[in-house]
This record gives sequence, structure tokens and C-alpha cells, in this order.
Amino acid sequence: MCGRKLKVPPGDKVRPTQDRVREALFAMLMTVIPDAVFIDLFAGSGAVGIEAYSRGARHVTWVEQDPRNVAVLKANVAALMPGEGEVVCSDVSRWLKGAGRGRQATIAFADPPYVAGLDQGFAGVMRLIRENQVLGADGLFAAEMPVRRQPEEVEGWVLWRDRTYGRTRLVIYRMNGTESAG
Repeated sequence: MCGRKLKVPPGDKVRPTQDRVREALFAMLMTVIPDAVFIDLFAGSGAVGIEAYSRGARHVTWVEQDPRNVAVLKANVAALMPGEGEVVCSDVSRWLKGAGRGRQATIAFADPPYVAGLDQGFAGVMRLIRENQVLGADGLFAAEMPVRRQPEEVEGWVLWRDRTYGRTRLVIYRMNGTESAG
């Protein structure tokens, strides 16, 4: 993102993805990002989606529930990529069942507050993505979670990557996966 600083919503509910974790994510996705349609779920400041765009994603949609966070997110998008992308203020599940239905995107990334990710996991979000055709047939779902959370087995998804960085775990699943974890 060319060293530009993003605004971050106040409080402790938004925890921007650490630079080294974001670098690792995009290193794993580097062959898929160019011309991708990218969805940043639980978007917070929007850093991951903005990074995807800066690395060649064709379109980014940010989904964030908290209106205060959405205001900051919109300011970041306007400052760094004016006129590009789509910022949505919505509950993620509601968006996946509604406006997200049939998107056929390439990649969905989820980084909810750790409490939500630890308590609920990602199986429900992954099922909604698949049921509502939010991703294309070989779409990727990437998630950031606490290292103590184990990747889930979800029908129709294959764990493609599972990496840890300090107290953070990054997992990437492939829908209708054709490759094993590497």
C-alpha cells in the first residue's frame, strides 16, 4: 500500500491484520490475486481489501457491520482508491444470503474479532458462501484466527494452507479443492 497509513476505528474491536501476516497471506495468494474479485468480510479498517486491490484485484467488496467502522473504512477507500470498490454496512451472514448471493467471486477473506472467530469458527460462514454461490467453483476462503483455534473440516471445502505467525493462524480453503495443503 505504498507505506500510506490507514485510519483505524477507535476501541479494541478492530484489530488490523499485522503487516507480516498480511504479507504472508498475499505471498500465498500471489498467483490468484491479479484480476481477482475479492471480498473482505468483517472488514474493519479495510486494510486487507485495499492490499488486494493494490496487488491487482479487479474488484473489492468490503463488508462491515459496525457503522462507526464503516465510516472509517469509507474514508480509507476514498483516500487510497477513490471511485473503486464497494463498501457495505451489513451483518456478514445477512449479506452472504442477500446481496452477496451469486457473486462468483474469486477470494473471500474473513478476520472477525478474535472472540467471534474463536467462539463461532468459520464453518457457518463457509457454508453460507457455498450455498449462496458467493465464490466461483474453485474459490478460495482465507481466514485469520488465534493460533489456538484449529482449522475446521467443512463439507465441500479442502484445507489448502495452514500457517502460524506468532499468535495468529492463517488458513486458506479451496472450494471443490483440487490441491492438498502445502
